Amino acid sequence: MTLRPTAGHELRDGGGGAMELRALDADDWQLLRDVRLRALKDSPAAYLADYEDEESWPEANWRRRFAGSLWVVAQEGDRVFGLARAVRVDERPPDERHFESVWVDPGDRGTGALRAMLRYLEDAEPRITDWLVWVLNDNVPARKVYERLGFHPTGERQPLADGSGRSEIRFRFRTDGAE
Repeated sequence: MTLRPTAGHELRDGGGGAMELRALDADDWQLLRDVRLRALKDSPAAYLADYEDEESWPEANWRRRFAGSLWVVAQEGDRVFGLARAVRVDERPPDERHFESVWVDPGDRGTGALRAMLRYLEDAEPRITDWLVWVLNDNVPARKVYERLGFHPTGERQPLADGSGRSEIRFRFRTDGAE
């Protein structure tokens, strides 16, 4: 399935309902805030950020989240149930993007929303050949999901700065089929 980076794109999910994918812009900061806070509340152990910190952010902080990023949401009607972003990291090669801030509502997991959002971002940036994601080492469900999507561990690890002893593992997905 080829998804195009245009507002209002619809596709069918596994349950037969219409899933729409759309890019957000800075004027959608309130929607980003609402969905991001839902994600942090739903899955706090999956993120380095925490709900209490981001909940108090002013509008300007949310608008800054759009700089250097492409955000996409999955929704059905007005109900948003998925969020992801592509981020250009300055010190990395220009054909790489990081896949970050990923979340799918628990009731919508397994519907293909995550795969659809990744494909949407791929289509939005067709020159990108390497998609990278950091996954917390103890987040086994996320690691399995990314592996099912075709991501492979790169062997890179980075310790968390919080002193917890936890670390993140980097995974890579190559759009050109190479590993």
